[in-house]
Amino acid sequence: MRSRIENAAAEARGVTETDQLGGKVNRENSLASRRVQGQRGGRRSRAKGDRIEREIVSRHAAIGIRAERYPLSGGSRFRGTSHDIDIYAFGTDEGPLVAEVKSRRSGAGFVTLEKWLGEFGLFLRRNNAAATVLLPWRAWTVLLATVRR
Repeated sequence: MRSRIENAAAEARGVTETDQLGGKVNRENSLASRRVQGQRGGRRSRAKGDRIEREIVSRHAAIGIRAERYPLSGGSRFRGTSHDIDIYAFGTDEGPLVAEVKSRRSGAGFVTLEKWLGEFGLFLRRNNAAATVLLPWRAWTVLLATVRR
């Protein structure tokens, strides 16, 4: 425990960190720093993301709303943006609503949100940031049905 505290203090001063055996740790070459610099998950992560995006598109099709996956879904900046799906809630003549799709195995980050959400909408706002709206699927379908009338 003491070495962790010493390492944290040393790191704050800009001194190189030591590992448990007393060797110096070079953070620039560590796997964690390379992952932060832009490497993403592998084929399985991509396949899972694609599968969830297709599910959201098909759920919209089931309620009569056209939606489609965006080309490369965030992998490139097609037409200046990189999102996951387009939702044509107002018809194809109007521009689409653009959305991101996120999925987690354990959902650890989602559990608190789901607790707060209940059966209603949830407005989230950090200090000095724009508000975010979170809706359960049932409320989303009611909203879309009302807008389409």
